[in-house]
Amino acid sequence: MIFFVESSAISYCPVCGEPLSYRDSCVRIMRLEGGIRRRFLIRRLKCCCCGRLHRELPDCLVPYKHYASEVISGVLDGMVTPEDDDSADYPCERTMRRWQCWLEFNRLRINGYLKSAGYRLLGFSTELLESRVPLLEKLRSSQPEWLDEYYGAAEPPVRCGESHLSGLTEPPVDSYSA
Repeated sequence: MIFFVESSAISYCPVCGEPLSYRDSCVRIMRLEGGIRRRFLIRRLKCCCCGRLHRELPDCLVPYKHYASEVISGVLDGMVTPEDDDSADYPCERTMRRWQCWLEFNRLRINGYLKSAGYRLLGFSTELLESRVPLLEKLRSSQPEWLDEYYGAAEPPVRCGESHLSGLTEPPVDSYSA
């Protein structure tokens, strides 16, 4: 079974802000717990101005990842560990470690994105931008689907897969082995 993903909203390029137009579609596989795999038909959109391609992802998918956002957030929150008996179908220990290193490496940048989104989209005061309040930690502790919430706030208002992590970087390969 293939799920078709399409948004009724007008999509804009997160790079230059110009409208996106439909180009084609591609199949994206999402892994769930229990070894279940779901296939999504994802629309690829092209920017009319800069020519970049973006994928229109549903909330349950994280850009560049095959696992569902709930699986990834479960690993990052420590609810899923390699020692769990029921985690046999989950990602391997090395993948879990990479996700944790990625989060640690990008923690400050993610907090900056959240503060910026709060200021620009929600009208929070400039005090939020200058505060040392770790919004990522508050979001993680208050929302079970915090990863979905982050990707919704990071790039307003469209969820175009290839652009969400444009400012986020992977840590050096050496840091994975720690």
